[in-house]
Amino acid sequence: MTYLCDFPIEVVRSQRKKSASINVKNNHVIISVPKNLSDFRIQEIINKKSVWIKTRLKEQKETSSPILKEFVSGESFPYLGKNFRLKIEVGDEPSVKLKNGYIVVQVPKEQNSKDRIKYYLEEWYKIHAINKLKEKTIRFSKSVGVTPKTISIKSYKARWGSCSANGDITYNWKIILAPHRIVDYVVIHELCHLLEHNHSPRYWKLVARHMQDWKTRRDWLKTNDFTF
Repeated sequence: MTYLCDFPIEVVRSQRKKSASINVKNNHVIISVPKNLSDFRIQEIINKKSVWIKTRLKEQKETSSPILKEFVSGESFPYLGKNFRLKIEVGDEPSVKLKNGYIVVQVPKEQNSKDRIKYYLEEWYKIHAINKLKEKTIRFSKSVGVTPKTISIKSYKARWGSCSANGDITYNWKIILAPHRIVDYVVIHELCHLLEHNHSPRYWKLVARHMQDWKTRRDWLKTNDFTF
């Protein structure tokens, strides 16, 4: 189905969705809708939100494109909202650790390349991500009153987390780059889906019960992105 609008748009249908939502990120428009929502109704939603979408696209276009990382000493990398300088050292065995305000990546001389440094750094982030996200999920699950079946991480292009109908929670590992309060929001967001598998008003009331300023934290995610 081709929808009438002045911008490219991707429509994602989902059985979990009870209402439509629009996400504009990286100059890409995604509208998520219930599986059986009619094309006519989708077009109505696009028409109604057209001005808002164009405004968001314009704002993103005017924002300078992030500089791609070269993975060399001196570059800044975030971890839980704090920036650390990268320091590359040559050593016998590969390792990554935080030390005196630096993320120190040690690599053998023959592996001292951008791709290998990126690989080791990503693996370090992923290890810390799963450990921190498991700890936060278990802690917050007690207050929400739920028990996830599994907790895991993966790479997502356009989402920060996912909760299956079976109770499996999966996070985008890159959320570990964001401040603690933002990570907490993503965790609460997914835990509440164990009780409400939708984004209905009742779902958002549940989120607000555990995090009153959830809108501010959600807006932070919408206006900040992580290039790696």
